[in-house]
Amino acid sequence: MMVLFTSRSEKKALLTVRRILDQFADRIGNDTWQTIMTQEGVQEVKTLLRRNATKSTAVSCRWIRSRNRSELLWVVGNRDKFNEDGMVPVNTTRKNILHKEWEGGWPYLTLIKALVAVAALFHDWGKSSDHFQKSYGRRRWKKTPIATNGFPARCWQL
Repeated sequence: MMVLFTSRSEKKALLTVRRILDQFADRIGNDTWQTIMTQEGVQEVKTLLRRNATKSTAVSCRWIRSRNRSELLWVVGNRDKFNEDGMVPVNTTRKNILHKEWEGGWPYLTLIKALVAVAALFHDWGKSSDHFQKSYGRRRWKKTPIATNGFPARCWQL
């Protein structure tokens, strides 16, 4: 099975982890090793790392199943250096990059929704009135007492 070891160790633990993993796998990055080994070999690496683990040790082992699929096998040492899937962030920032304060939210969204619902209700209510139904059935439209387009405009002027 092909495995990928990722180290986030610090201080003296970094040298110890590098020494152990260099014996078993090829280094493909600063703190990353990859190799093909058996399940027993993976267990042996885990045992050696656990035996030499300190507070500064953090090593994850992933089984690469296919090009797009990998599975976390184990983490030795500080689990907080990895997320729950054993992944490592490559960069972090404390800056607020989302800037949600720029969006301003929609403080009046519930009010707007309520007004639109009332407007729709009045619209349907007006269409169901006898006066509208009588004028709708005729071929020629008569002028209505309240202009259809003028009424909403007058409402907004209030």
